[in-house]
Amino acid sequence: MKLNLTSRLVKSRHGIYYLRLQRGGIDKRVSLRTRDLSVATIAAHSLGATISAMDLKKIKGYTIKSNSDGMEITTDGSPEDHERAKDALVMLVMAQAQLKNGSSHPFPDTSTKTVIKLVDSIKDYIFELSKSSQAEKSKKMAISTLNGLLELLGHDFLAEQLNDEVIENKWLPARLKEVAKTTIKRDLSFIRSYSAWASSPSRNHSPTPLTFKIEAKGEHWSYLNNNDLKLIFDSLIEHAKKPWHFYIPLIGLYTGARIGEIASLKTEHIYFKSGLNVMHLPGTKTDASPRDIPIHPALEKLGLLKLAEMRKRAGKEMLFDITPSAQNGYGAAPSKWFTQYKNKIGLIGDNKVFHSFRHTIIDHMNQLDIPFAHQCQYTGHDKGGGVHNKVYGREALSLKSIQTNLIEKLNWQEYCGLELDEKKLKELANSFLR
Repeated sequence: MKLNLTSRLVKSRHGIYYLRLQRGGIDKRVSLRTRDLSVATIAAHSLGATISAMDLKKIKGYTIKSNSDGMEITTDGSPEDHERAKDALVMLVMAQAQLKNGSSHPFPDTSTKTVIKLVDSIKDYIFELSKSSQAEKSKKMAISTLNGLLELLGHDFLAEQLNDEVIENKWLPARLKEVAKTTIKRDLSFIRSYSAWASSPSRNHSPTPLTFKIEAKGEHWSYLNNNDLKLIFDSLIEHAKKPWHFYIPLIGLYTGARIGEIASLKTEHIYFKSGLNVMHLPGTKTDASPRDIPIHPALEKLGLLKLAEMRKRAGKEMLFDITPSAQNGYGAAPSKWFTQYKNKIGLIGDNKVFHSFRHTIIDHMNQLDIPFAHQCQYTGHDKGGGVHNKVYGREALSLKSIQTNLIEKLNWQEYCGLELDEKKLKELANSFLR
């Protein structure tokens, strides 16, 4: 058996040296946590010193010879003895290299952390994550979160500098301006998983794993009152720069639809049926989500039908020009924009989010005593698991019934005193139709 140094000392794609060993017929790589060849040889010798000492005692009848091709070891023992002898020889070769380098520290402390940039550490983590059995959607969200962390901290930031203070004082405030606390809690779990990986003894990229947590459980979104709604829609006149900035909040107000449903509307989803202008909401959450509902007259007045027709004539498939996110689809960009928008205009309250439109219109319908079945069909909620609903209530209510018993009764002025500035809103709508 002949071995040399280069056959067992290998580099990762980021230049980190590893010691390649074989135990029980399985190849294993042990990180030496350095990019320096001299330090790597010393670290390898230190790592293997104990193994060598133990293994050589167990090897029967071994002999070692040195020649021009390297070093050769033979043994009279079993195949297991042969493997132990091979590993012992690797350590001896490392020791020989150490002497050539003239080191005066034969057993250095290899417990110190590896100095590595955060970007390189995360690249290694993502590479391992891609091979894991974790759900693909979770992988994509984790990658998106870590890339966002890199963008915030910069590519020169060191992995060892990532700690609780950085997350609490830099990352958290930036995210609070963009998304709700429930999303931040989810994203923090991805960062904590990376941190645990990076601080493990086999890598030691960072001193300790993160322990920082935030509380965001059991949140109930608040209703939007007259002042909230007035602020949102009066401010649109100044801040809505794209058609979807204007129409998505309006559709949310009059339908209570989820933001992902509205953002993923296609031009073919606006059409005429049973004497009514109809909107097909594709749904995002439950089997009851996909639904057809009559379009509220206020949305017709503000040019929604004209926008759909204009987009159809232009050969556009989607109602809005929104680039979908690989992780969260069409709703990602509007969700981020609305969070930034509400912070910019001073809408106070962490629990007042886009989803609050949904809670508010459901409360509005409750105050009007609108039948439960009509509410569920309009908002895309499941009517429940009772026999009556599952067996005898399977068919959808007619569009005209929804129109008469629900839409014609909705009145935001009576509900909370809201009066929209229709003149200015129409002017803005017309600017998007040119």
